[in-house]
Amino acid sequence: MSDHPIRVAQFLPHYPSKEGLSAYCRGLSKAFEDLEGGECPIISFRPNLARIAGHEEILHYPWKSKNPMSLPSQLLTDLKENTHRLDGIVFHGPYHPKVAMLRRYLQKIGMPYIFVPHDPYVSELTKHHAYRKWVFWHLFEKATIKGARAIQILSPSHEVPLRGLGFKVPVVEIANGCELETLNELPENPNIPGTGERVRIQYMGRMDRNHKGLDILIRAFGELLKDSRVDKVDLVLTGHDWEDREVLENLARSLDAGDRITFTGPRPEHSLVIHAEADLVILPSRFDGFGLTIVEAMLAARPVLVSARAGVAPHVERANGGWLFEPNVDSIKEAILEALSERSRWEAMGHDNHNYVTSSLTWHQSAEKTLAMYRKYF
Repeated sequence: MSDHPIRVAQFLPHYPSKEGLSAYCRGLSKAFEDLEGGECPIISFRPNLARIAGHEEILHYPWKSKNPMSLPSQLLTDLKENTHRLDGIVFHGPYHPKVAMLRRYLQKIGMPYIFVPHDPYVSELTKHHAYRKWVFWHLFEKATIKGARAIQILSPSHEVPLRGLGFKVPVVEIANGCELETLNELPENPNIPGTGERVRIQYMGRMDRNHKGLDILIRAFGELLKDSRVDKVDLVLTGHDWEDREVLENLARSLDAGDRITFTGPRPEHSLVIHAEADLVILPSRFDGFGLTIVEAMLAARPVLVSARAGVAPHVERANGGWLFEPNVDSIKEAILEALSERSRWEAMGHDNHNYVTSSLTWHQSAEKTLAMYRKYF
């Protein structure tokens, strides 16, 4: 390993937030602190950094412009002069206007970058704002992919659609990790899955019907409640609104499932606390880059039900701690019925999940692979 600590900035203008990309950058940044030979600052445009974890190095450029494609002039100057001694930049998230603008500038000044789309380029990705994404794809997104030193994917399955679109850029697969320190957030006596009078199926994430498949989850649960074998089962959905909560609540009422489906909105507790209240945790995504919420549920020793289209699905299969399904009504309903029929196994499956995550999906392991990638391509 070189004596020079490689220094690569994560570009996430909205850092910090409560969504998965911020958790990714926070976890990676902390793990890099423990590794020799690498540094991982985060570029943020947030006016207020009150919620940072405390260990991150933030390259702070407060920016309040309402133009989604605008960038702080001081950032451009600092990158041109390489004030922060960067070896490269990492971009996060597909169809991001500021990524497109900064990518063009980096190419102009000759600074290399790696791109982490997080989501696979499947057809479902363009269902929301389809025309806008079509224009963005041809003007910016294709060029961002082509110009990257490498594309980092979170699951091997994400390479297939990328190659299908004709891209030949190098691809590196590195899974997300978990923060083992968060185990301290767990209550002293968490719920033991399957031992209560009622069964709580928990979804945690943004209220997004297209991407996260919450409409098909609610329809599947409505069908489930018609089954005479199902009793005392509740569905709880927790997370920030994504313009879809009202539509989803109306859907639940139309299926006469409103009294068995609860929308809590965002909760202040740590995610592990919320998972520890559940018997089963579900992720019904039509597509998903990884599904960090499922890693956290596994860490909290919960059995899980996961869409086969989520990047975390192979890990659930290896851990033998859950059920996979295709993101459609019938498949989700059957997966829940199968899980309910194996209630006696839930506690053991939860322990298997916990052991798998703590041994195979840590940020330290992800950071070691990421550092090797940075050294290769930067």
